[in-house]
Amino acid sequence: MWRRLRGQGDSGDQAKYAACLRDQGLTVTERSDGLDIKADSPEKSNAAKAACKQYAPAGEEVSPEDKKKAMDTALKYVECMRKAGVDMPDPKQDPDGGVALKLPDGMTEDTPVVQQAQKACQELSPGNSE
Repeated sequence: MWRRLRGQGDSGDQAKYAACLRDQGLTVTERSDGLDIKADSPEKSNAAKAACKQYAPAGEEVSPEDKKKAMDTALKYVECMRKAGVDMPDPKQDPDGGVALKLPDGMTEDTPVVQQAQKACQELSPGNSE
């Protein structure tokens, strides 16, 4: 599962938030435009975010256009992954604009077909916006 936390406000501490999320078992990559957050399930992600909310950066409101753009990007990525042999389920978007991607049951990022598909679809990856 992948989710991007977009925007940073004047309150909160992104570095502490990322560290706390990691302590909760999530994979977090800090980027110039926010955080890439990976979790095994939406439930695990939501529990970790709740446990770390005191450090959460105040997110800027995500516009409907940005939410649509994030979902469109995720849909294109999933379509590419499917063509490359990884039958991913449709992405899900949460109310704040984050998009969750999930690999099929039994596959991980270390599965050879997943690695090959990720390489083939790298330019379409939602986390590839630097």
